[in-house]
Amino acid sequence: MDSFDWMDYLKNNDSVAIPETFFTHVEMSLSNGIKEGMIFEVCHKTNPDVYWLGEVTMACGHLLRVKLVGSESDFWCDITNIKGHSIGWCPKNDELIDPPADISKKYGNRIINIMTETLSKHESVSDVSLDNKGLAPIDRIKQGMKVEVQDTIDPYRYWIATIQENVGGRLLLSYDEADNDLPKFWIFYSNPRLASFGFVTNKGSPWHFKYPGKVNRFACRNRLSSLLRVCAEESIKDPTPHDLFGPNNNIPAHNFVDTMKVEALDPHDMKTVRPATVVNIYSNYEFLVVIDDHRNDYQDSRMAWICHSMHPYIYPLGWAQKNDVPFMVPKIWKKDSFDWDEYLSMTSSVPAPEYCFGTKELVKEITKNMMLEAVNPLNYDEIHVARVKSVVEHMICVELLPTGECHWYAQNSDLLFPVGWCDSNNYELHIPNTSAANEPTQKSLEVEKDEIKLTEEWCDRIFFNYKCYAGPMISRNKLSQLPKHVGPGPLSLVLKEVLNKIISASYKPAKLLKDWETEGPAAEGMRLETLKAKLKTSTYYASVEIATTASQISSFCKSMCIKLQSCPHLFGPTEFVDQCPENCQQVDKSKFQNNSEKRGRPRGSKKKKKKGVERIKGLPLLEVEVGLEGAESLESEHSCGSSPHSEPATRPNSPDSLDYKKLRLRRKPKNEYPKLEMKTRGAKLPNFALQIKEAHWDKKDVETIYNNTCIPKKQSTGSDTENESSRSSHSRDAKHIFDVSDSEEPELKKLKFTSDEPQPSDNKIFEKNISMPWLKEDLKLSSNPLDWSISDVYTYLSNTEDCKLIAEKMRQEEIDGQAFIMLDLPTVKEFLHIRQEFALKLCKHISMLKWYYIVNFEEGLVETR
Repeated sequence: MDSFDWMDYLKNNDSVAIPETFFTHVEMSLSNGIKEGMIFEVCHKTNPDVYWLGEVTMACGHLLRVKLVGSESDFWCDITNIKGHSIGWCPKNDELIDPPADISKKYGNRIINIMTETLSKHESVSDVSLDNKGLAPIDRIKQGMKVEVQDTIDPYRYWIATIQENVGGRLLLSYDEADNDLPKFWIFYSNPRLASFGFVTNKGSPWHFKYPGKVNRFACRNRLSSLLRVCAEESIKDPTPHDLFGPNNNIPAHNFVDTMKVEALDPHDMKTVRPATVVNIYSNYEFLVVIDDHRNDYQDSRMAWICHSMHPYIYPLGWAQKNDVPFMVPKIWKKDSFDWDEYLSMTSSVPAPEYCFGTKELVKEITKNMMLEAVNPLNYDEIHVARVKSVVEHMICVELLPTGECHWYAQNSDLLFPVGWCDSNNYELHIPNTSAANEPTQKSLEVEKDEIKLTEEWCDRIFFNYKCYAGPMISRNKLSQLPKHVGPGPLSLVLKEVLNKIISASYKPAKLLKDWETEGPAAEGMRLETLKAKLKTSTYYASVEIATTASQISSFCKSMCIKLQSCPHLFGPTEFVDQCPENCQQVDKSKFQNNSEKRGRPRGSKKKKKKGVERIKGLPLLEVEVGLEGAESLESEHSCGSSPHSEPATRPNSPDSLDYKKLRLRRKPKNEYPKLEMKTRGAKLPNFALQIKEAHWDKKDVETIYNNTCIPKKQSTGSDTENESSRSSHSRDAKHIFDVSDSEEPELKKLKFTSDEPQPSDNKIFEKNISMPWLKEDLKLSSNPLDWSISDVYTYLSNTEDCKLIAEKMRQEEIDGQAFIMLDLPTVKEFLHIRQEFALKLCKHISMLKWYYIVNFEEGLVETR
């Protein structure tokens, strides 16, 4: 995944991604249920025991912008520390609901009519949304919670499972008390098969617990009761959210009867449509459809669907032929062409009328070749880069890459995800071979061979000899995944592709690229080609010499292998299937070692002059840069490499070598600042649970940030302290403000509330008489920060001493006044890629503007410059 970039892939393939709004289950997983236009009962600013109606004019997680009914102005509030309830709570609990004095004075008795009109037009915020303090569903589901899972062919049969992982709402479950016969499995939290713990017990018969294995190990009532008691005790510690799990109760009653024939999608391959029969009517809403070839063994084969009238994978007779979908005839059919009328007569059955299948919503705005990410229905552990092959009514045919397998999915399937979902949730994505798109096809090579040969040498195949010793720089596991050969084709193209594949198979691509880099002009008979290496989000470039004639290929490959400290025949024009001429697997590996290492930055990169330098023992004085990217590049796979265990652990280019740790390559940036990920709806939203702990700042917390991060500290006169401060200063100068993620600093820890510390009061957001001299003296604004434009935010930050370097970043990301005030520490760090110390300084200014707005603009007390 590190080397795969969705934007580049879409551009190279001239394709577009399916809009994120198409994936409703993903959108719901990120929504906390509070929307613009909703109303709720909120306490007065001056009296927390009296309530009035408030309308949500803007919602951003747990931060709401609210306008009291009858008021012309609105204000920001945090639902985690104010008193707010759904409509109707006050009458039920004998609480006083009354408009504020200024609103009552303005409207008099007319306020009753205004309140009545508001209640009739607006939807109430639910108690669940308010109780959850603005958390999205994916943040409320935690590891270790208990759920009850419905059987795939019996809707009344359930078993208990424990959540092992939560990846963006996609849950990895394990059945309780299960052995290896019941492996873990993935399922999205909104799937109707999941119910909260206690569902079966509350429903009673016919719902029941039954072990999902072939042998019911819990047939004994005492053993089952003991298990339920233990699970109940564990569930009390971390209860399951009841509103997130449960069957779909909004489905209409069906009109199917036993023995009706239908067409159904094969549940095992999701590719073909097969004849099927309604064999069991469970209720007015659910019934069982079984594939005809498995009528006798469907309980073991699981070739059946639990269906309702709107089920997407059952169809009327003739649907597959009508829509040109692959159809598999039943085993009892011996003739060439299948005829439904004759088959119905043969089986003495009747077709299901079309009105039984309901009216399903057709797929809209999705066209062929659009891109997405899709779960492999044959292996739920895998999520692939996928392409839309065709669209039929409410169904989508999706091709999984790189396998090329095509499967049918319903348009509302929870197995489909938007582009970038895996990257946002740190899940492995199976990607296509992007290099294959750059390799010329054999047909095109034959057509162009004669023309190219007139101007450039032609290269035959270059083989990768996997059995040869790969050296300390190449991962044998990655090497084995390369193709057997590259070419034939134009000489420069083939050689560049060979070197690129060797770079991709190395432990440290940037380090290898540096070793191959050529400084100065190319040698006679050679020419320079630009190669690149990727490390996470960084891209490195260097000029490398390659051969220009076919006669040089053999010697060129050997010389490059020698630089790798590998067998000279690791790759070259000759394939060695059995035995290498060097007998490299038997001889001492020190034979291939050399001292041809290069240190420093790639040629042409800009060097930053330092006030201080570090001397490494035994080496000449070097300019060094210490950064997080360099630390990341030290992560290697030496444990699984091809180097034998007997080889010395301190070889010259080992990660344990001190001088190597001190160096890193500078990447060539595509843009001055990275693009803001929050613009992509598929991107992972802020962790609101973390914000509750870290971002609820009162007056004392804001002053703590200001004092600890922005006021210069007195330096000690001791020599040791001065040296330490000097080194720290040089280190910080070398680091870039953006694209760096530091560990948690002491200033951030001071913002956390512990169980022993008092929590923020319910009405803290409405306090007015606040003594904040540093705010009143230093900050004087002539306009409301909420009305600032993008240029106003840029001007404000440019005039600060500590955040002027961030001003341009804010302008590029089009941050205006409202967006600026809604930023918090986790959002700034995660989506703007700003280092912790600068993020804290930026949050100091955000907090100052928030308080300044509350103190000055809530009552119209504007201070002029």
